[in-house]
Amino acid sequence: MSPRDLILIVQLISYALYVLVLIRVIFSWLRPRRLHPLLVRIERLAYAVTEPLLRPIRRLLFRFQAGSPIDFSPLVLYLLIELAQRLLIRAILAV
Repeated sequence: MSPRDLILIVQLISYALYVLVLIRVIFSWLRPRRLHPLLVRIERLAYAVTEPLLRPIRRLLFRFQAGSPIDFSPLVLYLLIELAQRLLIRAILAV
């Protein structure tokens, strides 16, 4: 596998995580009463993938944003995904 292929894989995984976090945020803002079964499956997938990543961030941020109605953990996760992507790509290019 070439470095270019590895970089593409890293970018695709990052993009997929970005999209899943965005879907989760949108579903948390808009709580429709009845969802189409396909949307229910998408929401469950987004939750299942992102919750293990968001839970530790939320625990860490709880000290600083206790009582705040806004959950900043998705924003922090976006930043961490971007940082991880850049570090991985630099490591791949350095090899």
